Amino acid sequence: MDYLDTKRFDRLSDEEVLERIGSLLAIAVGRFEEQQRLNALARSAEVAAKIRHEVAPLDLTQLVTDPSEGRIIMHLRATGRANAREVAAILGMTAPAAAQKLARLCAAGLCRIEDRSRPASYRLRTEYSAN
Repeated sequence: MDYLDTKRFDRLSDEEVLERIGSLLAIAVGRFEEQQRLNALARSAEVAAKIRHEVAPLDLTQLVTDPSEGRIIMHLRATGRANAREVAAILGMTAPAAAQKLARLCAAGLCRIEDRSRPASYRLRTEYSAN
């Protein structure tokens, strides 16, 4: 396949295109943070402290615009993993709404399904290098 072929992604749905873009953004953010850490280690302690202060790590809640998805991210960060019913009960939403929000977060690559059992448990992703 020619890398300059402008028609190679025409067969993908809009959802698949957005998923690929999200994955690429997650990779870019992860690599940027890693490069900042390496640069900070290479410099003096004073310069490293200044860089850490100026460049705060990206919070996953900054990647979503829906406030309920942001609350779900904060809940998963605090608990480690949870299923849709637990999220719904804690955050005061219906179970189908929580399941839909969790599915959107999974599609965006921000969380993953921990167990394939019923009910499925969700966990925030921390490793993006496999994207």
